[in-house]
Amino acid sequence: MTTIWLIRHGEAHVNQPNPDGTFSLIDRHGLTDSGVQQAQLLRDRLVREEIRPDVVVTSSFPRAQQTAAIVCEGLDVEPQIDHEIQEWRPGDEAEAIPMGEALGSWNRILAGHDHDVRIAPGAESHNEFLARVDRALTQIADEHDERTVLVFTHGGVIGRSFVTFLDLPPQRSLLGIRSRHTSITEWRRTVELGEPTWQLSRYNDVAHLDGDS
Repeated sequence: MTTIWLIRHGEAHVNQPNPDGTFSLIDRHGLTDSGVQQAQLLRDRLVREEIRPDVVVTSSFPRAQQTAAIVCEGLDVEPQIDHEIQEWRPGDEAEAIPMGEALGSWNRILAGHDHDVRIAPGAESHNEFLARVDRALTQIADEHDERTVLVFTHGGVIGRSFVTFLDLPPQRSLLGIRSRHTSITEWRRTVELGEPTWQLSRYNDVAHLDGDS
């Protein structure tokens, strides 16, 4: 059985609106103090539960790398960097955009428009992001067949995994899936009737944040 844990990074500075009403596009400062604490709580939980992954993979964005580094302090495993499981790539030509412009762009995507539009010079289009994530998740599963892999990644990647693994209508990953910081989403690939089949074992598991672990 192949098991993939998709773990969203802790709360990051780039997730917060700026005081001037803009939205940061580039992750330069990693986790907030709250995000660090969330990652520490997840680390302590995995240690208590004696989780022993075969492989740990992390997005190269600072917020994911920092989360992975904190958690892996207790797992005795070195995370491997994978650029392909990054969140949407904003490019490096625009530092921030007005919040209204960011929300307007997202609302147009939700409405089924602008999937090939670049929100900033050098940015990735939504369709390019989706295609990249599909390839990346499939490659991780195939390269680590019959192993347990922890993947430190982003909300958009986790949302897309429902389409990649379950072949759900693409719009569902935009509308109904909101992953919390440091949440665990667990996928398992087994063979049924001779065919590989993905099963969702859990989603948005944040017992370490809610005091239930």
